[in-house]
Amino acid sequence: MQGGLSVANVSNEEDFVSIDIVTDRSLTTQGDTTNPTGRFYPRRIVPWDAFPTEQEKVWADLAFSPSFAAQPSFPSRHQLEYVESLLHPISSEIDLRNSERDVVENAVQKLVDATYADLTLRNHLDLNGTLTFESHTNLGIADESLSESMDQVSLSSRPSARTSRRRKARGKGNRADQFCISRTSDGQRFPAVAIEYKAPHKLSRDEVITGLVGEIQPNRDVINQEGEGFEFEAKRLTTAVITQLFSYMVGKGTQYGYVCTGETYIFLHIPRDPSCVYYSVCIPSLDVEDDDENRLHRTAVAQVYAFVLQAIRSPLPSQAWHNAADQLDTWAVEYDDVLRSIPATLRKAKRTTPYRAQRWKGFTRSPIRTRSQCLPLEDKKVQSSDDDNEDDESPSPTPNLTGRPLGESRGTSSSETQMQGRVPDTQGNADRRQNIRDRPYCTHACLRGIASGGPLDERCPNIADHGEAHIDRQSFVALLRDQLATDCGDDADSTPLGISGSRGSLFKLCLSLRGYTLVAKGVEAMDAIHIRHENKMYDHVWSLQGTVVPVCLGIVDLIKPYYFDSGIYVHFLLLSYGGRPVLREMKEVRPDVVDQIIIGLKRLHQYRILHHDAEPRNVLYDRSSGRCMWVDLMLAEIHDRQPLGSINCNRQSRKRKSVTGKHVPDAFSDEVQSLRARLIKRLSDEDVYSHLWKTAVLLW
Repeated sequence: MQGGLSVANVSNEEDFVSIDIVTDRSLTTQGDTTNPTGRFYPRRIVPWDAFPTEQEKVWADLAFSPSFAAQPSFPSRHQLEYVESLLHPISSEIDLRNSERDVVENAVQKLVDATYADLTLRNHLDLNGTLTFESHTNLGIADESLSESMDQVSLSSRPSARTSRRRKARGKGNRADQFCISRTSDGQRFPAVAIEYKAPHKLSRDEVITGLVGEIQPNRDVINQEGEGFEFEAKRLTTAVITQLFSYMVGKGTQYGYVCTGETYIFLHIPRDPSCVYYSVCIPSLDVEDDDENRLHRTAVAQVYAFVLQAIRSPLPSQAWHNAADQLDTWAVEYDDVLRSIPATLRKAKRTTPYRAQRWKGFTRSPIRTRSQCLPLEDKKVQSSDDDNEDDESPSPTPNLTGRPLGESRGTSSSETQMQGRVPDTQGNADRRQNIRDRPYCTHACLRGIASGGPLDERCPNIADHGEAHIDRQSFVALLRDQLATDCGDDADSTPLGISGSRGSLFKLCLSLRGYTLVAKGVEAMDAIHIRHENKMYDHVWSLQGTVVPVCLGIVDLIKPYYFDSGIYVHFLLLSYGGRPVLREMKEVRPDVVDQIIIGLKRLHQYRILHHDAEPRNVLYDRSSGRCMWVDLMLAEIHDRQPLGSINCNRQSRKRKSVTGKHVPDAFSDEVQSLRARLIKRLSDEDVYSHLWKTAVLLW
C-alpha cells in the first residue's frame, strides 16, 4: 500500500465492503412489547445546514500537518476484503454493531490515535487525549484499570459491595442498546458522542429520507397527532428515533451523537439551547460519487472521524444547559412500539425517494490523497487560491491546557443565534477570572486552617485571594452551597474531573469569593448514607488529616442538583487535593514509598479504622511533596479490637508482642500483609530482594 493518509483507501469501504440487509421478517429482530417511559424530547428538530461546513473546517485543520498525510494508517484493500468475508447479514442491532466496529469504528479509532500522536496536530487542534468506542454506557462503573488511572482522589470500584441496586439514569441514559464514545485525557473520561444503532430493517433509508425533509416540531407534528400515509409514518418513526438518542444525549451530558443503520447516518448536535437539536442525514453510498473531488471526505469513516473530532474539541455543557434541559417535556415513546404500529404493507411498498446530498464547498488543501496522488511530499506543491489565503490568515485555535476550544461550541449553524430561549451566560465575560481547570489547588495546611481556625498558609498558591484571615468552616460551606446554586455558566468555578467510581464522581471546586480550591466527591441521593459514613470516618481521624488522609471540610447538601454522565449529584464531600494515584505516578514503586504507604495504613489502624479497601489504587502520591495519602473511606469501619503491634517499637517489645499475639486472628495485620503483597509486585527485582530482607530482619 502506498503512503498518504490511508483514509483514502479504507474510507472507500462502500466501494468494496458491501452490507447485506435481511428483510425476511421471520429472520429479523422485532423488539418486545414495552411499557413506554417518558423521554426528554426536543421542541424543535432542525436541519443542520452548516454540517458540511463544520466537517470541512475539521479537514482544513488536519491539513496543517503535512507529515500526517504521509503516514499510512489503514489496512490495505486485501485486508478489507478479508474483513468483508467475515461480515454477516444484518438482521439485528447486534449484527449492525459488529459490522460497524469492523468496518468503521476500528478505522476511526486508529485515525484519532494517529491524529493525537502527531504533535503538530495535537497542538494545533488543542487535543488533550484520544477516545474509545465502548459498549458499556455507564462510565461510573469502573474496572480496576480505570481505577488505577484516576488522576485525583481515587474511588473504589468494588461492584460486589457497591452495585446492588440499578441506578435510574437521567434521560433514559443506560439502555443496553445505546453506546457511547468516551474521550480520555490523563486518566479522565468524559462522554463525547452518543450512538444509537438501528438495524436497517427497522429504519429504512427511504423512511429516513422521507421523514426528515425539514423542521419538525414534535408536539405540533407528531405527538398525539393522527395521520395516514407513508410520509406521516416516516416522520413519526424518525422523530421517535431522534427523540430516543436526544434523551440519551441529555442524560449523558453530550451535545453530539448519531443514529446509524449501516447504510444511513443521522448526525445530531444539541446547541446551547437544549430545546433544539440539529440533524444532518448522510448516505455514504450515495454521497460518494466518482466524479466528486470531495468523495473521500464523505465516506462513513471520514464523516464519523471528522464528527468525532468536532465533539472531543468542544467544551462540556454547562450546568445552566443541564438545568434548562431538565425543564424539557417528556414523551412516553418506545421506538419498537412506533415501528410495530405501522402497517407492514405500507413499509414494504416500493417507492423512489429523492435524496439530495449536501453540497461541499471543496478543498484546496486536504490531508486525504488518493493512491495516484501519494507522491513524495517534496514533489507536491500546494496550489494557492483566494480561499486558501483566507485559511492561512485565519488564526489557529488558541492553545489551552484543558484540551477544549475557547469560545462557543463548534458545529452550530448560523441560525442558532436566532433561536428563542437561549441559555444565558450567568457570569458574563469568561475572561474575568481564571479557568477552574488551570487553577492550582490549595494546600492541606491552608484548608486545615479553615477547619481549625488556624493561620493562613504562606505556601498556598492561592493565598493572595484568601483575604487577611481564614473564614470559618460553617461560612465556607454555606458560601460554597449558595455559589453552586447560582454559578452555572460556561465559566463556572466548578467542573467534573471525569473520574467516577461505582458510587460517586469527582469534581473540582473553587469558592470564587476567597479563591479556595479543592476536590469534591459527589454522590446521588441514594448514596447519602454512604457519603455521611465516609465523612464520619474522616472526622474520626481528624489528627491525621493533611498527613495520612486529605483534609475533610464536611458535606455540602446542594440546593440544585449537579449533573454529569447520567448522574444527578446532590451531596458533595469536600476534600483537599492529595495528588495522583501512586501506581500512575510510578511504574515501579520505590521501597521508601512502600514503607510510607504501609505506615500510613498502620496509622489508620491505630485509630481502630479498618479500611476494607486497602488497595494501591486508593493511595495518592503528591510528587511535589513526596507524600502519600490514603483516600476513599466509604467502606471503612471502626473496629472494636485494637491492632496488634505498633509501628514505633524497639526489638524487645516486638518480641513480646509477637508472643502475646501468637495465633490470634488480627484483621489489621491481614490488611497490612495483603497490601504489602500487592505493593511488592510493583517493586523492581532488586528492590524486592532488599525489601524482603529488611522485613525478615524486622520480624526476627
